Amino acid sequence: MIRTVASVIRGEGLPSALRRAGERMSESARAASLRVSGLLAGSVAIPLLNVVASGAAPRLGGVQQQLAARLAVERKLRAVALLTPGRLELSRPHGHVRRVSRDLESGVREAIALTGARAVHFEGTYEVPPASIARLRDSGIDILITAHDFALFCARPNLYEEPGKGFCHYSEDPARCARCLRQTWNVPDDEQTVRRALARELLSSAKATIFPSNFLLEQHRRLFALPALEGELIAPAVETRGAMPSRVQEPKGVAFVGNVIPPKGGLLVPELARLGGSSRFHVFGGGDEELFRAMRRMPQIEIHGYYRAGELPALLVRHEIGLVIVPSVWPETFGLVISEAWRAGAAVAAFDLGAQAERIREQGGGWLAPLESGAAGLGAIVERWRAGELQTAIPSELPRPHDAARAHVELYHRHGFLPDR
Repeated sequence: MIRTVASVIRGEGLPSALRRAGERMSESARAASLRVSGLLAGSVAIPLLNVVASGAAPRLGGVQQQLAARLAVERKLRAVALLTPGRLELSRPHGHVRRVSRDLESGVREAIALTGARAVHFEGTYEVPPASIARLRDSGIDILITAHDFALFCARPNLYEEPGKGFCHYSEDPARCARCLRQTWNVPDDEQTVRRALARELLSSAKATIFPSNFLLEQHRRLFALPALEGELIAPAVETRGAMPSRVQEPKGVAFVGNVIPPKGGLLVPELARLGGSSRFHVFGGGDEELFRAMRRMPQIEIHGYYRAGELPALLVRHEIGLVIVPSVWPETFGLVISEAWRAGAAVAAFDLGAQAERIREQGGGWLAPLESGAAGLGAIVERWRAGELQTAIPSELPRPHDAARAHVELYHRHGFLPDR
């Protein structure tokens, strides 16, 4: 723990470390309160179990942030049972937590026994063995699956090929894919073959499959050879925290936003800053200590570090950011950062791939550069924007947690997983 804190201080800075520590303490206090409430809770009956195998704390990432925002609304519309490793959080008869096994499959079965749930909704499949889902289905439990990434297709959901060699972008070459998983990640050929066959069967047999973007749905249709795969498209969202400060002038600032790691384009940040000369280049988000240490040697880069879920729009307005760079070098499956940038009135520059390109192409609000153009391609967009040569209307109709919650509740009712209204 001490090493982790020291690493954050060296990379992101002391204020960022304090924000992270404060959030962890808030989570611990809430968890303790819910455990005490559990001592006074009686029996509970909730027909649907939501499962997040990778944990539900918002500090863990976008999947957790949008889920927390959505369930905060859903708890006003239905009784919620949320399973994370080792704990079952229940909203009935009052908010409380009960301990269950940390083993995923055992924990799910314990939660089902406690609640009488007849259906399980896997909110993402990262760290969820397809075989475990299949066994639950075969025992008579209805299954719903939300895909937030490519975890059903690949043991590495961000499709990372191998250290120092980049990202495969859902390779069309089975031999290359097999070699990557076998040599780099120690996944035997027969295991990945069985995994994908089983995942294909699960997609076909699930009561509902949910995707955050048409891009991800189409990729699952292609990768699993399921052209007729039906999927619910429900856009995720994060609730904006606090009041938005008013802009005092036309925003001229440029910022990188997101996790400062290679798949999110973290390696490109120093070059992007250099291309801007002496102009200030802001960096919002946590990430890799070594990448941050390289940035700290560049006087034009201002590192803001980690921010809490929902705070980004206000931060962008406060620092007069008018252009947000989202330089992910692998295909995003939705892009919450894009929504938050638009909510702050900022345009977006990104590479022409994945859901980030799909959203900008369909809604405007930014510009795209070819992936092969690298930092120079995005830098050219920044230069033209600063010169006033590029203008775009910022989308105003953006997804909200209320919309996502309503869509999920309607889906649950439609499939008979919730009592008649």
